[in-house]
Amino acid sequence: MLRTIDNGIVLITSWIVASLTGVMCVVVLMGVFTRYVLNDALPWTEEAARFALLWMSWLGGGLAVRKGAHIAAEFLIDRLPPSLRAIIVVIGQLSAIFFLAICVWYGFGLFQRVAFQSTVALGVTMQLPYAAVPVGSALMIYHMMIVMLRVPGAVTRDSELQV
Repeated sequence: MLRTIDNGIVLITSWIVASLTGVMCVVVLMGVFTRYVLNDALPWTEEAARFALLWMSWLGGGLAVRKGAHIAAEFLIDRLPPSLRAIIVVIGQLSAIFFLAICVWYGFGLFQRVAFQSTVALGVTMQLPYAAVPVGSALMIYHMMIVMLRVPGAVTRDSELQV
C-alpha cells in the first residue's frame, strides 16, 4: 500500500515536471515568434514561462533528491573512512531537512501574505507562484526521508552518496 502511494507520488511529480517543461518550451517559442516574427509580443508569455520554470525547479528538486542527482562534493567524502563518511552524510541530510523545513514554514507565510495580489500579465493570484516553495520543499523533505530510511526499491544506488 505505501509502496503504491510512493510510486504514485514519484510518477505524478515526474509527469508534472515533464509537462511543465513542454509548456515552458512552447510558451517561450510563442513569445519569440510573436515578438520577432509578428512584431507584436504576447504580454503573458514571459510570466507563464517564469512560473513554469519555478514549479519545474521546485518539484524537480525532490526527484533529484530521490535519484541522488544533486551536486555533491563526493571527492572529499570518498576519502573518509566509512564510519566517518556515514556520520557526515547523515549530518548533511539532516541539515538539508532543517533548511527545507524553514523553506516550508516561511514559504507558507509568504503564500498567505500574497493572497490578495495578482500577477500583472496573467491576472492570477500571486499564491500560484509562491506555493511552489512550500510544496516543493515538503516534497524534497519527503524524498530525503525515503533516502535516509533506505526504503527498499525506492532509492537509486547513488542517492545515499549525496549530502
